[in-house]
Amino acid sequence: MTVTKQIIDYENVNGFNITLKVEKRNINPTSQRYVISYKNKEQKSSLWSKKSLICAIIFNILAMSYIRISFTATLIIIIVMSFLIFFWVTHTVQSETLLVIPTVGIQTSVKYVVGREDNYVSWNNIDDVIINEVIKFNRVLYFLTILVKSNNQADQIKLMPLFKYTKPRLMMLEVIYSEIQLLLLDSRKETNEFGEGQGSGDK
Repeated sequence: MTVTKQIIDYENVNGFNITLKVEKRNINPTSQRYVISYKNKEQKSSLWSKKSLICAIIFNILAMSYIRISFTATLIIIIVMSFLIFFWVTHTVQSETLLVIPTVGIQTSVKYVVGREDNYVSWNNIDDVIINEVIKFNRVLYFLTILVKSNNQADQIKLMPLFKYTKPRLMMLEVIYSEIQLLLLDSRKETNEFGEGQGSGDK
């Protein structure tokens, strides 16, 4: 198996260090895997989640120490704290992965502290890949977005943004974008050549 690897270290839009790992499999079936993960184990989302969790615990301990509260209020506080801990454990993102297999499909994966979430798009349903510009507050953010054709309506296009949690800068997105565009163009050329070469009896 021939696999080439490329690693790019940079900062995301929030100023935290992330790593783009590109793996290319050169034998059939060819595939490309893009993994963006936080270089440091501590990322902004987890830092804010931990700070919120710690502040909530301290506040509740002080409240229970200095204020006489009923059993019902204590039970509500415990439930809220448990929910915060559960939310932090299950929604802290460690990495995002994009697996591209030409003529087969694209699979995106989000890895959390506990568990992962996968989404798959068939190659035939991919219309195009773009870099979308989004204005949020006083910042301009860029998202790599897949244009997915709807199965029900041919004219309807659904936007599928990638790397929503790691938020890489434009430089990293351009690397992934150029590679996927090449794969799409090659696939369409092969499809056109195959279609032109067919005779009437081949269909």
